[in-house]
Amino acid sequence: MNLPDPKQLAIWAITREGLSLALKLKEAIPGTLHVSESLPACPAPCFSFARLADCVKVRFSLFKAHVFIMSTGIVVRVIAPCIASKTKDPAVVVLDEKGRHVISLLSGHIGGANHLALAISEKLHAAPVITTATDLHQVPAIDVIAVDNGLFIENPEAIKTISMAFLNRTPVYLHDPYHRLELAGLDDMVPLTADINISGTAEAATSTTGEASSPAVVVDDRRMHFPDTSLILRPKSLIAGIGCNRNTSADEIREFLINKMDQFALSLNSLNCISTIDIKSDEAGLLEVARSLHIPIRFFTREELSGIDSPNPSKIVNQHIGVPSVCEAAAVLASKKGELIVPKQISPNVTLAIARINFSSSD
Repeated sequence: MNLPDPKQLAIWAITREGLSLALKLKEAIPGTLHVSESLPACPAPCFSFARLADCVKVRFSLFKAHVFIMSTGIVVRVIAPCIASKTKDPAVVVLDEKGRHVISLLSGHIGGANHLALAISEKLHAAPVITTATDLHQVPAIDVIAVDNGLFIENPEAIKTISMAFLNRTPVYLHDPYHRLELAGLDDMVPLTADINISGTAEAATSTTGEASSPAVVVDDRRMHFPDTSLILRPKSLIAGIGCNRNTSADEIREFLINKMDQFALSLNSLNCISTIDIKSDEAGLLEVARSLHIPIRFFTREELSGIDSPNPSKIVNQHIGVPSVCEAAAVLASKKGELIVPKQISPNVTLAIARINFSSSD
């Protein structure tokens, strides 16, 4: 896990000693200084505030990480109203004014506070304070593994179930049909695999009575029924190739896409991007759908699309824009010539095809 970008790290100080340490920290790990206006003029560019709690409330969500140089009690009180969830909260690290201890306080795993605290401890020769149980007992942190491997955590409330199983050395079954964790080197990251028993299938986690006997980690882009004790991780493995008539509304495109994802039991959380022909680069509806789903959109030329052998070519499309296929060809191209799992679907104004990314491709 990398350190936050300097523009995404906030460093806070409310005393002279704290400011002195903040300036030293900024030299080692660049960030945006936030300094109380009651202090003498700051010798470096900084954001000045009158009241800490008010400023934190406004700027907490603007950064991916915060380092507060003050007492832990103060920090707990000012960030408490801002805390949302473990998948959304920024990292929060507390450093005492003497630089003796650096504490990972909030979002140690997913937000990267543990990693940031360790980095600060090396730079300032401070003692790191890490309290997350998986780190203390040197067992896998499944939320870190998920984030590091680009997996969307669909039900973060199940993280504690998997973590407790790891800590107690009870079986955790893995359903990973596309080998996303295997390709990521899970065996190397989890030296206690044999003891923790990350093996078998999700079905093995269900007893003959139908009750969940062991927790499971599910890595799949398909929506299926799994035991209630399962942690669902969604790989960003699906490409939606889309063609549409000019000026088709975003609502119509999005509704058709979502309906087809539901029909074919595919998770919207696994959608990696939208792909289409480059003449649609100014298509407002398509651009808005990508924006609303927080995914990129890729454009391909006629020449690129024509190089793909589509199973459902269209003479009409070929006559109008010069390619036999838009949605299927665009989906296959963006998936690194992966598997076309949903062939062309047609509505009055939209065509859609979905492909699964070929993660083994080196292209």
